Amino acid sequence: MNARSACTLLCAILVLSGCSDTQQESETNTLSPFDAELIEKYGKPYAELPEEQLIAISPNNTDIEREYETAFSRSHAMQYGSRVTIEWRDVGGGASSIAQYLRNIYENSDHSGIDVVWGGGDFVFTTMAKSGILQPLTLAPEALEHIPPTMGGLPMYDSDMQWTGTALSGFGILYNRQLLERLRIPVPDQWDDLGTARYFNMVGLADPTQSGSAAASYAMIVQSGEDWASGWAKLLNILGNAKKFYAGAGDAAEAVPAGEAAVATCIDFYGINRMAKYPDSLVYHSPRGQTAFNPDPIGILKNPPHPVLAQHFIDFLLSESGQALWMLPAGHERGPTEVSLGRQPIRRDVYERFAGEHNTAIVNPYADGQTLDIDTDLWSDSYGLLRNLVWAAAVRNLDGLRAAKQKLIDTNFDPERLAIFNALPDNAATQAAVKETYELLQDDVERDLIVTDWITYYREKYERVAR
Repeated sequence: MNARSACTLLCAILVLSGCSDTQQESETNTLSPFDAELIEKYGKPYAELPEEQLIAISPNNTDIEREYETAFSRSHAMQYGSRVTIEWRDVGGGASSIAQYLRNIYENSDHSGIDVVWGGGDFVFTTMAKSGILQPLTLAPEALEHIPPTMGGLPMYDSDMQWTGTALSGFGILYNRQLLERLRIPVPDQWDDLGTARYFNMVGLADPTQSGSAAASYAMIVQSGEDWASGWAKLLNILGNAKKFYAGAGDAAEAVPAGEAAVATCIDFYGINRMAKYPDSLVYHSPRGQTAFNPDPIGILKNPPHPVLAQHFIDFLLSESGQALWMLPAGHERGPTEVSLGRQPIRRDVYERFAGEHNTAIVNPYADGQTLDIDTDLWSDSYGLLRNLVWAAAVRNLDGLRAAKQKLIDTNFDPERLAIFNALPDNAATQAAVKETYELLQDDVERDLIVTDWITYYREKYERVAR
């Protein structure tokens, strides 16, 4: 090889060597800080870490499931060195349907093949705990420091640690501000406003036998009265202003942006998310001091296939990072990646930590005067009964109810007619009667007889008022 050829070959080698160094440097520079930290800690980027699977069943929407699966997997990778995928089991229906499905499984087996059940009210989870299908979980000391045992009289987690709340569900009023302005109707501030004559035939409501959140909102309205009878009268006046009863609470909330109703009662995240979607026209309002905030729980099912991973998931949900996902907007460095979830965290400290960074419709339930103190005995006795009573008095008798309410408006709420209108059947007239009747409603035959009698009672009563 002559000198010129040797020089050419050397130059080529140097160029290729330089390209290789440049390529390696380029690949290193394109690593995300997250992957770089994982490589430093575990020797592998996120995509190459071993994978674990959690099996969950939940009535939560797909946005919540997707955002929490992504965030939990990344957190778990950093903390434990493995990625997590979640298999979401779907049996149709809401929390009550899921609970019944799980009870049916455990009647014939000591395991379900599912790790966690997540979402639904404390009433459903208390029932599951009593039926023995949940096993104790652990709350980290750091989470316990910021979650009170009770708020407004309602437990935030089970005393035997069979379940814990992960978020809070409040109830309020969603209204179309532009429509009310055109009609020159003052915007609603309290539950009582929805029962006034100016909202006649303008309120979107849900059938409580089809929607647990609707049933809870009606129980909340009753609780805001001085006692059972006055609370029921307040609720009945609102029911009398119904434009329509929808199958689900989400359908009732959707009636407001659709222009079918001017206002609707709804659970907070239905209202907050629709307000975020239509910020120029919709407002969600939580009546100050007139609504309690229920825990939205999670529990570990008996004999889960992945008990350690199930506990890790609960730890993440109750961490500051897990709680921030509920309230922060999509795109925030601590928030969801794609969709704002618009829900109320259960931890007290995150409201202060992220004050001013979240949707304005999310209120601090721990602020003085914000939360209604619940009569827990009345709540326990009336929640199940109200589903049937509202169905008989309003859903099944809507035409008669509307005619009676119209007559009350025409007669300036004549006291004699109003007394007839507000009267309750004897077996639901007092709190003691409510408790006794609620127990009878647990039997299918008794329930059919009681509800049939209520339908007749209210039909005849409305006819008297309308005459």
